[in-house]
Amino acid sequence: MQKEFDEIINRLLDMNPDPIPKFILLKEFKGRNKCDLEYNDLYEKVCNHKFIMKWEISQNPQGFWQPFHGLTEGVIRMLLSYGLEENHPILLKVQECLVNLLQGKKTTGQHEKQDNPLWYPVMFEPLIFASMLSLFNPENEHITEQRKLRSHFTEIAFASGKYDAEVDAKAQFEHFGFKTKRPIPPFSYYNLLLLAPNGEKNYISDKASQGMVDFHMSEASGVYYIYGNKPSKMVSISEQNRDSSDFWNWIRALSLISRFKGWEKYEHNFVDWIMEQRNQDGLWEFPKKFDFALSDSWRGKNKTIDSTIFVLRFLMKKQAF
Repeated sequence: MQKEFDEIINRLLDMNPDPIPKFILLKEFKGRNKCDLEYNDLYEKVCNHKFIMKWEISQNPQGFWQPFHGLTEGVIRMLLSYGLEENHPILLKVQECLVNLLQGKKTTGQHEKQDNPLWYPVMFEPLIFASMLSLFNPENEHITEQRKLRSHFTEIAFASGKYDAEVDAKAQFEHFGFKTKRPIPPFSYYNLLLLAPNGEKNYISDKASQGMVDFHMSEASGVYYIYGNKPSKMVSISEQNRDSSDFWNWIRALSLISRFKGWEKYEHNFVDWIMEQRNQDGLWEFPKKFDFALSDSWRGKNKTIDSTIFVLRFLMKKQAF
């Protein structure tokens, strides 16, 4: 299938994409790097692009965008999707901010009403901070505590190979020392980010990993914050789809799940279905603009270029957030 992917990538490059999608194609799919003059020229254009400058100008002195939960997370994903390197000034400020937040030196000033007032600042926010930092600095030492904690809960919850909600809730109560109606399950969005393998490095056992994948593909009704339907149910890209955003949200959910060991037994059927969703030109095109669009505008060929890059990132295991 690699040969077919290569043909698709070359076809996209022949379509004369805008700077950001062209840079992504060269960087992620062609393996170009800073030793290449074209790479450097394109990266300079990306760094000075209006999409990037907008967030550089609006970044607050603490290094994030208000509200943190609801905006900053999306901005981080967007900037990484555009191909920004970890040492870009915006991401350096974000990294410093996240480390300060994890150390308790700063606060987002944000709160959410829950059944227990400690849920948001004690259970939820540290997990957000660590998972966001893991996206562009996965081995940062300040992530370690949260990753160990969440892997511990995951191992306990999937000790039998299947998810045990009561055991999970008990373990979290014993650790945090307070009860809540909303313990954070190991198969939640932020846990998926934080516990996903980094290269050959795994943070949970094969048994727990398989249990999480099986749960998503047999029992889960969605991936909270990402996708509100069963990941196991195939989704069509067609115009007749009641909500055209369903397809790309579904792909995003699968991207997260597929990073874990145990996805292999599901992969073939889902990849085959997604390949069948291409248009008559052998490419993908989402009917409506989506959150990870890369081109300067959502017109003409740009729809196809951006949509196809998004799907290829999943099929070729390039990105997942």
